[in-house]
Amino acid sequence: MRLLQGLIFTAALISGSTAITTPKPSKACSLKARGPLLHELQDTAIKDFAQIFFVDRNPKKAFDKYVPGRYIEHNPNGLSGRENAISFLTGFLATPGLTITNLTAYAGGGFGHMRFREGVKGEFDRVVSDRLKFEGTCFVEHWDVSQDVTGQETNPLAWF
Repeated sequence: MRLLQGLIFTAALISGSTAITTPKPSKACSLKARGPLLHELQDTAIKDFAQIFFVDRNPKKAFDKYVPGRYIEHNPNGLSGRENAISFLTGFLATPGLTITNLTAYAGGGFGHMRFREGVKGEFDRVVSDRLKFEGTCFVEHWDVSQDVTGQETNPLAWF
């Protein structure tokens, strides 16, 4: 068995290929994406979405790439629909002094997950967990929860 594994590894090195590849972000999501690499494709998608959305602060570009149509919103303060989300989120991310920190993004179980801390000094400080449902490598549904950070938390491991 070890001989066979060694031969496969050597063959991969000689051929210049590797046995494990990491998908690169595509130009657009695919509602029909399926197959053995779907989890890796979804993980790449949520990380790329988080980069475009939070780091580049470009929700329209993120939605144009990953939310091609129907978008169901479960946040009680938001309305369903791509354009409603883009309008609200563009305004929110343009808030003067807004900081986004501790951003983590990953996929699993057909969902993309992002968690982070957001705030404006002297106005609000909260942690947020976003959950986006995948259809292929596109997002079609969103849930989130948030909790205020008071600085008086009992648990020293709270949040991050």
